Parts: sequence; C-alpha cells; structure tokens
Amino acid sequence: MKIAIKTLGCKINQYESSCILEPFVKDGYAVVPFDSEADIYIVNTCTVTNRTDFKSRNFIRKAIKHKEVNPHVKIVVTGCFAQREPQQIEEMGAIDIIVDNQQKGEIYNLLKTQKFEFHDILTEQYFPEMQTTSMNEHSRVFLKVQDGCDFYCSYCAIPYARGHSRSRQPEKVLEQVELLAKQGYHEFVLGGINMGLYGRDMKQDYHLEHLISDISSISGVELIRLSSVEPQLFTEGMKLEIERNRKICSHLHIPLQSGCDAILKAMQRRYITAQFKSQIDDLLQIRPDMALGFDVITGFPGETDELFEETYSFLETIPFTYLHNFTYSRRNGTPAASMKGQVNGKIANERINRMEALSLENKKAYTQYLLENKVSLKGVVEKVVDCNWTSLSDHYIRMNGNTEVRQGELIEITPTEIISDGVEVK
Repeated sequence: MKIAIKTLGCKINQYESSCILEPFVKDGYAVVPFDSEADIYIVNTCTVTNRTDFKSRNFIRKAIKHKEVNPHVKIVVTGCFAQREPQQIEEMGAIDIIVDNQQKGEIYNLLKTQKFEFHDILTEQYFPEMQTTSMNEHSRVFLKVQDGCDFYCSYCAIPYARGHSRSRQPEKVLEQVELLAKQGYHEFVLGGINMGLYGRDMKQDYHLEHLISDISSISGVELIRLSSVEPQLFTEGMKLEIERNRKICSHLHIPLQSGCDAILKAMQRRYITAQFKSQIDDLLQIRPDMALGFDVITGFPGETDELFEETYSFLETIPFTYLHNFTYSRRNGTPAASMKGQVNGKIANERINRMEALSLENKKAYTQYLLENKVSLKGVVEKVVDCNWTSLSDHYIRMNGNTEVRQGELIEITPTEIISDGVEVK
C-alpha cells in the first residue's frame, strides 16, 4: 500500500504531516511522491494568503485526477484552507474525507472506521495532541507546543482556521523531547500559531519560559530555537530566560508587520513602534550578537507612499538581520478585506522590492559583524557530501565547511570567510 501527502504552508503543518504519516508507516504503507501512483492522497492545506489557497486547490485537483484513473484511491483534505472552506472543497469533486484541524491526527483511524463529523474549530478548548517519533527533516526536531490565536489581527484568517489559543500539556512536550533526544537529536525548534501565548489557557502558572527551562534540562538537548513570537509577549520572565539559558539560540523571529503606528492600529496589532523598539533594545542588551528577523507586510489597505516611508525609515533605525516580506493578501471574512484604500498590486510589489534590498544589505552587514568579532557559531550538521557539510547556525547564518563530520552532529566553529550563502570555516 502506498500513501502520498502534500504539505503546504508553515512548519506547523510540516510537523503535523509527520504525525499524520506515522501510523500509516507503522502499518506498512510506503510514502511516495505526490505525483506518483498511491492508494491514499492527503493534502494538508494552508490559507495564509490567496496564493496558498490557490496552491491547495491545485493539489486537490491533482489528487482527483489520480482518482479518475483509479476509483479505489482515497482522498483526504485537511489543514487551514479545509477548515475555512469545506464546502468549496466538497464541490471540487470526489473527496472522501475533509478533516478539520482538531482531528487531523486521527486521519488513520477515520479512514479505517469511516465515521466522521467535521468540527467547528472555534468551539475547541483543548490542544489536539499529536506525537511523532521521527522527523521528515533529519537534523533537527520541530515541535508544536501551542495551537490557535486569540488576537484576530484585521488582515489574518488564521484564528478562524486554528481556533482559540490552546497549549500542549508540558508533560507531553517533555516526554516527546526526551524520546527524540535519546534518538540523537540535539536541536529542538519550538513552534505554535501564537507561541508566546503558551500556558495562558492553563490554570497553573506555567508559561513559555518555564517550558524552555524544563526542555533545556533534558540530557541531549543542546540547542533550543524559538519560532515566531509576538513582540509584546517577550515578558520579563522570557527575557530573563533568554539571558540565563545559553541553550536558547541567538536568533529570534518577531512579527513587526508595519513600522507605522497608523497602519499598526488599522491592523489591530497590540503595540506601537516605540514599544516594539523598546523590546528590541532590551533583547540586544541581553545578547548584542542576536540575529533578529522581522515579518513585514507591504500594501496594507490605506498604506500611502508616506506611510510606507515611515515603515522603511523605522526599519533603518533598528539593527535587524533579515526580513520576511509579504504583500498584503485580501482574505474574505477579515475586517481588512472591506477596508477602503486597497493598494494596487504593482505598487505593493515595488515596495516589497525595496524591503528585500534592505534585508539583503542588513544580512550582509550582520554576517560581516560575526566574522570581524569572531563570534562562535553552533549548529547541527544537515547534510554531508564528500566531507563538504552545511548547517544552519544558532545565529541563523548558514555555516559551510570541509571536515570529517556526521549528519546530525552538533558542531561549533568560528567563521573565517563570507561566502554567498553564509560563512565558511577552514
């Protein structure tokens, strides 16, 4: 028996896809590429932008074409696009099951029993526990510890697809970390839809900084990398943990979205630029060599040339490392979709090109800083070919070298040369 799965979107979906596959693999299924012949096709969809909706529909159609050739094929669609638009997917063709986000870990059992009821994600109160003992990416572990979001930014469809914030029980997280650490994994990337909210839905006074501290005490854990954390959720407790715990990577990814207070207000973000800058100053005071990445959206409704320049000028005042740039995507059902002043796509793209150039300039300057200051870099070896290896460092700059190392091995180097995709050690 063969199974094919296509995962779109974020690392959360990738982690969940590993969890979905595990019982099938244990049952003897072979995992094959999505364009191959298979008995079961699973599409784990995303709905962050109109583009990801389009991609999700495209792969669903590809699965339907396989079923037209072989009527015995089973098609399962899940993920965030499926959560928001189940009727649209149903109308596309012969889909066997559309699974809500809360139950995607039960796909194996649902196919066996053929009993299923689609759930409204906004009524769910508990974290959907999903575990895996293996990772699609062999060098590091991506670990989902939180789901959902309570912030409802005006442009974002994800809260409607993921529900309210729900935290994974700490004992379940620590149990999985211990299991994977025993298998030789050294780096653990913690993720969630709004990870900084971790623990706030639980009765005990146990938050993200406590979870990080407990994970770092497990034998074999050497690096803890945090995925995106909202700027206002860097509490004093979190900052103290970053200061004292050297296993936390010197790399933080923080959604800014705009450097203009008027746009932040329209976005329904929960901070202003002065507060954002204050948090960044605190973090750089704790770790001066910290790599900082920001999410930025250009072309939000009402963003004039003058307001865009406010964002650009604000970014010039902050020593960030890189930007993840996005053009605003109009999502039906969100407040921003009906706002006046929708920005022409060509103008939005021109603005994003300027942001990309600024990002490249800052990343080059940061890499030069690491080299000149002989900053020690740590990382787990991802790939080795004829002694040539590569690794993503704890400072988010790629390391390359030519020495005898093993895939999955933790290494520490001082960079000696800048190359196109990062640094090299000789």
